[in-house]
Amino acid sequence: MNPPAAGASRFTLVQWLVILVAVIGFAFDTYELLMLPLIAGPAIAEILQVPPNNPVVTGLVGDLLWITALCGGIFGLLGGWLTDRFGRKTVLAGSIALYSLSPVAAAFSTSVTWFFVFRCATFVGVCVEFVAAITWLAEMFPEPGRRQKVLGWTQAFASIGGLLVTGANSWTLAHASSLFAIPVPEPFNQHSYWRYTLISGMLPALPIALMLPFVPESPIWKARRLAGTLKRASFAELFSPALRRTTLVTAALSACAYGAAFGALQLTPTRIVPGLPDLAEQRKALKPLQEEATGLNAQLNQLMPRYRDALEGTPGLPEVAGQRAKLRVALRATKRLLDTPDTDQAGRAAVLSQLTGMSNKLAVLDGELTRVTADKPDAKKAVIDREKVMGQIGANREKQEPADLAIKGRGNRVQFFQETGGLVGRILLALLVALAVGRGTLLRIFQVPGLIALPLTYFFLFRNEPEWFAWGVALCGLLTVAQFSYFGEYLPKVFPVHLRGTGGSFATNVGGRMIGTSAAFVTTKLVAPHLTGTTFEQVATGAGIVGFSVFALGLLLSFLLPEPKVAVD
Repeated sequence: MNPPAAGASRFTLVQWLVILVAVIGFAFDTYELLMLPLIAGPAIAEILQVPPNNPVVTGLVGDLLWITALCGGIFGLLGGWLTDRFGRKTVLAGSIALYSLSPVAAAFSTSVTWFFVFRCATFVGVCVEFVAAITWLAEMFPEPGRRQKVLGWTQAFASIGGLLVTGANSWTLAHASSLFAIPVPEPFNQHSYWRYTLISGMLPALPIALMLPFVPESPIWKARRLAGTLKRASFAELFSPALRRTTLVTAALSACAYGAAFGALQLTPTRIVPGLPDLAEQRKALKPLQEEATGLNAQLNQLMPRYRDALEGTPGLPEVAGQRAKLRVALRATKRLLDTPDTDQAGRAAVLSQLTGMSNKLAVLDGELTRVTADKPDAKKAVIDREKVMGQIGANREKQEPADLAIKGRGNRVQFFQETGGLVGRILLALLVALAVGRGTLLRIFQVPGLIALPLTYFFLFRNEPEWFAWGVALCGLLTVAQFSYFGEYLPKVFPVHLRGTGGSFATNVGGRMIGTSAAFVTTKLVAPHLTGTTFEQVATGAGIVGFSVFALGLLLSFLLPEPKVAVD
């Protein structure tokens, strides 16, 4: 990154360190947030010892998404107050430590409760970090032109985080079996890829910990604190006559931006893309298999209480059952190699040798199962019954795989286009800020085209031009994500020093992350069910309606947006 300097002066080493801390912080707060959709399903499935397509997993993933957003909003608001009370750098350091270390703790989770707790902690850290970072940056660069450029360019790296976490997750998926064993007890997998993806969340902690001692606290905040002239932050003051309009309008506009993201964009890869017309053949192939899987998962859900009671009441059984489960998965994967056309004669001989070794090991484990359940035949039956159903589910999943991979591949492609569009939007916002475009005009540059792009993408391209749908989503991503950077640059200007963290946090966390994210519920539960067409068509139309509505509302609200009157310095 090379933001232009103001006048002839150059950035000092300390200023470059400040910028670097902000770049890493913004990149990894997105990294930590977007990690959840990638690992939540596999993680909960393993913890519960059920397949990822089990309805219980789907329900818990939905619960996790809204619970983390709620916790992030509530505690993020408190974090804004702490930023004004104890200092920008102090709270920034604490929030980065929280969102860097809590994923590592989540990687060792063996219960759904603790997994939820640690993921909520991650969201809290991210929500606090964003407001602390933009407040700190704004006050570290008091010269208006330079401040605008620094805020614009550093926030552009937030979109890089989405690309980084996608790559990290793909890498851990491919290399999990060769990485160090994670010390979790049986029956959990010590080489689960999602655990390594979570551990990667600690990457920003070390460089930021090394740099923070060399960067200062906000000069203006520190000076007023030492002089005793810093007023105490108060939530009530946000609604005083002087600030009420600013507080309410910025929170509402933030809610609109997040509403477009969660009410349309975030639903697209998994809830809309599978319904594209050119994926009809894959959907047709999947339908009977998914119905069969639903029945098998219902059987499994009935068996699981008996299975868990058997593990808890039989010493040594969790270890034996876990080893058997992993060995059966390996056996199934190895048998599939025999059906692979690329496997030559020598390779087939090696595979057959591996199968013989695995079969012998399974025979040994059969004896171990008989031994540990010698006086508890019901426990042995519970294990065998579960293995039988899991085997049927595994065979069903293999049949689904070709069509499922085609659909998920398209979803991943659309997700990539969306993230790339968001990155372009942030860069474009930074360039427009450098041109000193007016505040209301700058926001409307992204809102007005959205009134066309959202309906065009979700009403027309989805049904009639599926090959162009990803490009439409990229444009929607550009127009939506740019607004996040807009508020990151705007909010520090409109609240006084003693309320800058509190006010920015109210707009971002209460308006955006608590109210705006509820648009996903509005689209899928309140709007889509009342529309015609398939489930995918209903969600696509609902996304278009909600997206257009929040863009239109945001456009109207933009005319109420106050021009900044409070100088940052």
